[in-house]
Amino acid sequence: MMDISIRGVSKTFGETTALESVDLRVPSGRLATLLGASGCGKTTLLRIIAGFESADAGGVHFGEVDIAKVPVWKRRIGFVFQSYALWPHMTVAENVAYGLRLRKLPKETVAEKVAAGLEMVGLTGRDRHRPGQLSGGQQQRVALARALALEPDVLLMDEPLSNLDAKLRVEMRREIRRIQQETGITAVYVTHDQDEALEISDLVAVMNGGRIEQIGTPEDVYERPETTFVASFVGSVTLLRGRIADAGALALAGGDKVDFGRPLGAAGSDVYVALRPEDLRIVENGTAQFTGKVVRSSFQGSVRESVAELPGGELLAFEHRRPLPTGTTVGLAADRFTVIENDTGVA
Repeated sequence: MMDISIRGVSKTFGETTALESVDLRVPSGRLATLLGASGCGKTTLLRIIAGFESADAGGVHFGEVDIAKVPVWKRRIGFVFQSYALWPHMTVAENVAYGLRLRKLPKETVAEKVAAGLEMVGLTGRDRHRPGQLSGGQQQRVALARALALEPDVLLMDEPLSNLDAKLRVEMRREIRRIQQETGITAVYVTHDQDEALEISDLVAVMNGGRIEQIGTPEDVYERPETTFVASFVGSVTLLRGRIADAGALALAGGDKVDFGRPLGAAGSDVYVALRPEDLRIVENGTAQFTGKVVRSSFQGSVRESVAELPGGELLAFEHRRPLPTGTTVGLAADRFTVIENDTGVA
């Protein structure tokens, strides 16, 4: 296995900038996710890594090898497509064996690799089925087995679960993570699903407008967002805009002043404070940092999420257990928050 190094990659299509000087390193044996909305450049970057597109500037290295000089068929990659891309007239075994036969491997070797691949993805005994006889999840397992049968150095996956229903997506992303960890293959995974990215990744690269806004572990991008875009794209969040008044106080744009109890930065600085709903608690006996009226509430299974309107008009989402009628006045305190400086605002 080997690491992937992306250095200053840019790409335009006519007057549209798809990628702008992108840098990313994926260590050997790790799974990195390119996370972002449609049109952010994540699939274009994946296709450049694969060799299906060429960069206008910059380069991609597998280890020390500049792969721009390596033909696609020699790059030792496995690619799993969103559409499965299985041959409908072939059996499961024939689909998995397709690339192996192109390499003119002995029949016995092909049979062994096909059997091992199907066992890895839990499809032993389905080798004679055709894709039309399988569920969507099973078809995606076949596509994964076909990619891994070639024993690639790098595995690339382009939104492989987007055609599956919600429950099956959860099952399959856990299977993909299990297989990636068992094989130790270096992998790059494209998705717009934040839950998917947080669960399966070693590294998450949050993309926006052809650039990477932040690279880090799932914990980094969720708990320590560096920009308001990352904070708002990854998970639910309230962004309070204001100016640091003194040591631990923030003067909100609506006029209120909130004491957060610890230094926020240099006095006079304009900042955002990012608050996750789970980091706010209702204060019944004690000093509340925020006081507001509940304007809406929703039941989400294990918790309820409500939104309180503060006197200055700001809306603050928080989690709780017992029902809260609309119009209830609540006091809230933040157990955790993130200060975001030098940010131009939510994209």
